[in-house]
Amino acid sequence: MDEKYFSRKACWHTMEGQLVVHDSFSEHAPRMITMEPWYAVVFMSADGEHTVDDFVIQMAAQYEAGEPAGLREQIHEIMGTLIEEGILRLHEEPEPLPTYFAEEYFEQDAEIRNQQMQADGLIE
Repeated sequence: MDEKYFSRKACWHTMEGQLVVHDSFSEHAPRMITMEPWYAVVFMSADGEHTVDDFVIQMAAQYEAGEPAGLREQIHEIMGTLIEEGILRLHEEPEPLPTYFAEEYFEQDAEIRNQQMQADGLIE
């Protein structure tokens, strides 16, 4: 898992400082998801251009004493949950996020977002 890149697979916005994920494409859709803070950090860091290992190193750097015991495993578990939920994916090569997953939902022009999603085969 550490060598793979990770990407969001859902649109999102913030409401009163809370991340809200719009799951429209997983097998569990349609639904809106709010997340615990660690899950939100992982989801928002899933830009498709960094590996899981890059993310673990970035998180470990935030601790003066270095990577805490179990940090990597905790991150793997969180990513596994988000993958099972259908809103995160792993891949072999870096892939920039499409605009509709990269930018906040309500800050995008709805018509352009829908055209991009249609072009990518997500909606009809």
